Amino acid sequence: MKGLQEILATLGTLTEPAALATLVRVKGSSYRKAGARMVFKADGDQTGSISAGCLETDVKARVASVLGSGEPQLATFDLGSDLDLIWGTGMGCQGKSEVLLEPVPPGPPPAWLRLCAGLLETRRPGVLATVFGARGATEARVGDRFVLDPRGPGLPPPPGPFAEALEAAQLQTLAKGVPENMVLPCGAGEVDLLLEPILPPYALWIYGAGEHARPLARFARELGWFLGIVDHRPALATAERFPQADRIVVGHPPACFEGLAFDVRTAALVVSHVYEKDRQVLEFLLQQPLGYLGLQGNRLRSTRLLKEIQEAGLVLTEAQRQFMHFPAGLDIGAESPEVIALSMLAEAQAALAGHTGGSLRDRLGAIHQAAPVPTSEKSAPSA
Repeated sequence: MKGLQEILATLGTLTEPAALATLVRVKGSSYRKAGARMVFKADGDQTGSISAGCLETDVKARVASVLGSGEPQLATFDLGSDLDLIWGTGMGCQGKSEVLLEPVPPGPPPAWLRLCAGLLETRRPGVLATVFGARGATEARVGDRFVLDPRGPGLPPPPGPFAEALEAAQLQTLAKGVPENMVLPCGAGEVDLLLEPILPPYALWIYGAGEHARPLARFARELGWFLGIVDHRPALATAERFPQADRIVVGHPPACFEGLAFDVRTAALVVSHVYEKDRQVLEFLLQQPLGYLGLQGNRLRSTRLLKEIQEAGLVLTEAQRQFMHFPAGLDIGAESPEVIALSMLAEAQAALAGHTGGSLRDRLGAIHQAAPVPTSEKSAPSA
């Protein structure tokens, strides 16, 4: 959802009309999944991406037409055809993509985008529905957006059969946790929809504010994750050392975690290297509903810490054993602090997304086939 936040920031600063491009449907291989977005400004500036460069040039060539007509346009690109290999770039997407192009006037960003941003900021799940095709006498038009917020009013269509069918479809998409396309009856016709779950950004809590935590913080910020830093040493856990952090907590475990909430979209890394503090932190975090828990350090130290925690009375469940990674990190030959950080965050990303972190070379089936992402009513904290 980092892309939505970037799009919102760009549209909020427009001084003249721009074009919003949304990848609404993909068949076959594609670098980006449905829901990827770009903004094309009249001066040539661009924000976001919808492919690995396969589509951007052609989409940009249509911007003037969209801005001139003031109406949405749906463009179809078939990068898997023989014609593309002859006349096109022959790039790696090799799929059929449909892109919705819409004019956006300067001024406040659209209501649907502000609602989605609110969901992300408050870590509430929801679903965005985008109409990109319509046939017959429909009640909805191409470019219409509808937002489901299970805990708020959202942005629904007018009451009626379409609104009821759409809400049921949005709830189904939220349960699956992955974008999907759907055709629904609407009025005396039917509409093509892209349904996108608006899920909270992954959250990362780092216990330990030493030097090795700083590349972790930089990379997590680049990924668009919520970032929290916790340490018992006030000289280390500072905004000057961690300007990327959404929240910094100074205190001793387990009291330092009071008031913080965790969910299945939360990762925690314990990197303080203070043995007794690490043990207290792990004992607390093992009992939270995390998606990933990693401990930095060698295997002997990790085994000793876990043994002491179990001897103190904590009986590990299978779910706890699944999300704990002691020692943390993928086997990529990491030695420097930056590569170690890459190793641990890559493992956390894989675990949170329901993947194994293996080589794509050895994966059977589509490389972008995503595992359903679980959601939780519990929310990680916002800034």
